[in-house]
Amino acid sequence: MSAMDALFTVQDEDTIVRQLNHHHANLPERMALAEAEQASATTATQIEEHKVEHLDLFRRQRRYEGEVAAVEDRLTELDTLLYGGTITSPKEAVAIQTEIGHLRQRLDSLEGTVLEVMEELEPVERLVSELDARGVLEAAVVEERRQELQAGEEVVDSEINEARARRSAAAGEVAPDVLARYERIAGGLGASTVVHFVGSDCTGCPYSMPAVEADRVRALPEGTLAECTECGRLVAR
Repeated sequence: MSAMDALFTVQDEDTIVRQLNHHHANLPERMALAEAEQASATTATQIEEHKVEHLDLFRRQRRYEGEVAAVEDRLTELDTLLYGGTITSPKEAVAIQTEIGHLRQRLDSLEGTVLEVMEELEPVERLVSELDARGVLEAAVVEERRQELQAGEEVVDSEINEARARRSAAAGEVAPDVLARYERIAGGLGASTVVHFVGSDCTGCPYSMPAVEADRVRALPEGTLAECTECGRLVAR
């Protein structure tokens, strides 16, 4: 391979590496993983929101049940007091009976409230359970997508390493000063940093070379590397 062919090979392999890096960053597996992670995160957020709702309802239920228990204890205490034979005053007995009546009304109200909270709690519990199950499935999908991405990355990484190895071998056949010139301008010109001189023009340039410059390049020995005064590309004679 001539030094000029080697330089073109370096450019070709650099182009391949850029393309592979772009492909690596935009693998469909990466998008699939991002979508799976987003779905999993959305479900996790919903779980947390409904668990907070569930906890609030559960605390309300326990609070009302505590009040029910307290009222029932007080009713038991009053029944014992009323029928235990220690009350001798009719007025005191009436007062106890009145309190018992109020407490029974309060008990009915509290028990109704407990049932209402339980009815609210049931669908929330069912929803949290369903979301938990969905979360488990989505976590498995995320792991599967992650493994698929890793496999896809490994394939592209291998191709990148192969291209870099070919580039390194070709670069070894290019004079260091020529390689340095190429690398200095390659970032801005990419795959057309080094171009052929055909007829009277630089094939990578959107403009025509001035006649004097074209004559100068045409007069160079074949295999010489010139620089286009119009676009700055390296022109292979």
